Amino acid sequence: QNFGIMAGRLISYEEVKQHNKENDCWVVIDDKVYDVSKFLSLHPGGRQVLLNNSGRDVTDQFHVFHSDKILKKYQKRFLIGTLKEKQNSGPVQVEGTFGDMIPFGDPIHYQRFNSPYYKETHIKWRKKIRDFVELEIIPTMDEWKNDNVPPRDILLKMGQAGFLAAMTGCHPYPGQYLDDDVDAPPEDFDYFHELILYDEISRCGSGAVVGALTNGPAIALSAILQFGTEEMKNRVAPDVLMGRKYIALAISEPHAGSDVAGIVTTADRDGNNFVLNGNKKWITNGYYADYFVVAARTGGKRQLSFFLVEREREGFDVRKIHIRESNLTGTSYLDFDNCIIPETNLIGKINHGFKLVMYNFNHERFYITCICLRLSRVCIEECIKYALRREAFGKKLSELQSIRLKLAEMIRRVESYHAWLEYVTYQLCTMSHLEANQKLGDIICLLKAGVSKIYEFCASKTTMIFGGNALYVDGVGSKIEGAVVSVKAYAIPAGLLIYFFSF
Repeated sequence: QNFGIMAGRLISYEEVKQHNKENDCWVVIDDKVYDVSKFLSLHPGGRQVLLNNSGRDVTDQFHVFHSDKILKKYQKRFLIGTLKEKQNSGPVQVEGTFGDMIPFGDPIHYQRFNSPYYKETHIKWRKKIRDFVELEIIPTMDEWKNDNVPPRDILLKMGQAGFLAAMTGCHPYPGQYLDDDVDAPPEDFDYFHELILYDEISRCGSGAVVGALTNGPAIALSAILQFGTEEMKNRVAPDVLMGRKYIALAISEPHAGSDVAGIVTTADRDGNNFVLNGNKKWITNGYYADYFVVAARTGGKRQLSFFLVEREREGFDVRKIHIRESNLTGTSYLDFDNCIIPETNLIGKINHGFKLVMYNFNHERFYITCICLRLSRVCIEECIKYALRREAFGKKLSELQSIRLKLAEMIRRVESYHAWLEYVTYQLCTMSHLEANQKLGDIICLLKAGVSKIYEFCASKTTMIFGGNALYVDGVGSKIEGAVVSVKAYAIPAGLLIYFFSF
């Protein structure tokens, strides 16, 4: 209550200018007035930085060196009022536009282009997701992004909102596996709703956060819903889609990553059971998963099969692998030592698993492509905001031709591939599942490979534009630091050229 009263107090700029002494130090940031007298000795850049700028509007200087989360952290302690004469009006919102209006920070149809693909149902869905991300994920993620397990409450809310069910590649929407009180699905649900979902969640800028919240439903449960029995779907899907349980896809092995045909984990038939022996490595979400979709050899060359394995199975052990960026993705190593699996846990037909893996890769690559493009946009958006504030050689970075060329090339590549992604998404919407698997495998493979390179390019240029700030996890580059460090984590999974050597 006191915070609200203080924030509502109106203070003139003339009054602010009078508070410019060591024991009486005020500054203005984004039209808010802060009394930082007691913060002088705590300022990481030294007390003199604040004293030299006291009694002034330091909005531009602040945003050059600090992220917005610093304001949120200290606001309640130091905010004393609002500037009477507002200096910062914020972005101009044009009718019919959506988002923060940073050029190319959102897909271009958000801001100025017409699109043949999106309807009112997509626009409503987009707003619902953005509101959720802005309220539930971005404000809290710094508290849990380095944890070993993603927060259950956020997964439960995503399940209740119907987001997890929209990630599975199932069309029509798999509402039959959801609780009765779940939000109604978007009207005329299609792959563009799914594209929007991945895109908007990825605005948080952290590849680890995105992977932890979306990977299981998008690449593991998708295999069960597409190829599993109805009994298996009813057994597994409800808890996963409601956020009550986790699921992981287990294909890669110590000696076989993209080389799916080289898998050596075996599943030998024993009556009405299969006995699994072998290892899996780099299994995302595996550390906390309740279910695993496992590929194993059941015959000769390319004779693989898919199995559902519950975590509590005897002879099955999960160990955590520590990887670059974050523990949140739960990357793990799996051991199968005479692990007995009932025949009812077979996904699809025996020895048909290789083709199912290839089909499942199509959706996984579509999923990764959507994420990589938005993380690339995060780089563009943050670079533009930084370049408009940061000065070097007597000019704003945005006035330097070398910086403009970097931004232009980033934008050109992202916009080109986003247009291709939308075209492929349209094909997914207008083809049957079987037809899409037969016709789009090579295209989606090339799309994912190209987007991976674009993401890497954007991350590299972003690092050059931000300089040392790109490496500072708590500073102005904190958002792009999370995006930059995720590059290889999205370039490596799902293979690059595996399709062309598969059939």
